[in-house]
Amino acid sequence: MISFLLASIALCMLALAATAARLRRAAPVGAPLVAVVCVGLAYDCAAIAVGPVLGFGSALHAVNQPRYWIHAVLTPLMILAVMDLAARAGVVSLARRPVRIGLGALTAVLVALGVASDVVALRLAPETYADTLRYVNDAAEGPPVPAIVTILVLIGIGAALWRRAGVPWLCLGSVAMFVAAAAGFAHFWIGNTGELLLQAGIVATLAAVAARTSPAHASAPTPQPQPTPETA
Repeated sequence: MISFLLASIALCMLALAATAARLRRAAPVGAPLVAVVCVGLAYDCAAIAVGPVLGFGSALHAVNQPRYWIHAVLTPLMILAVMDLAARAGVVSLARRPVRIGLGALTAVLVALGVASDVVALRLAPETYADTLRYVNDAAEGPPVPAIVTILVLIGIGAALWRRAGVPWLCLGSVAMFVAAAAGFAHFWIGNTGELLLQAGIVATLAAVAARTSPAHASAPTPQPQPTPETA
């Protein structure tokens, strides 16, 4: 049952990636990053979903290794993606050079921390849950700081986007991911579901940006107030 759920999430992630790629003209930086992250998360879910088919062994071990590269490198890149989307939607502060440099530096630090904990120190161990078979990082200690910081930054950017541009999807998706991540410590698949909700919120935000920047929207005439009819 859980394997089927994860396979379904993987397919949904691929659909979101295709949507983001189709909207790349609206955000030449953010949209490709969103597409790449969605493809990576699709692989993450699929790698767990095929566990019962492959069984524990060298094949499943090899399939699971890239999952940790994906989370270490791609998760913080969501900061750069949503920064681009929010700036294009009208959050002026995120278009300022010092802010962009600061968030870029933070992203680089989070990637480095993720690589150190989930790639350099990676020690895979088999683990079963319900009908799933997967390899987990047995060397992991403490909470995933890069992921937590990334989600908090996304919530902050999402709140600013909601307040300034009236686009709530990034904020709602980020909050859903934060709640799901907490529950995911007991049941890991809840975290995968939260990732889907987050990416859906980001793609919905991208669609809103595309609608705002489309030629039809830009050339639409501003409604003019109608004169009050005179009374006899």
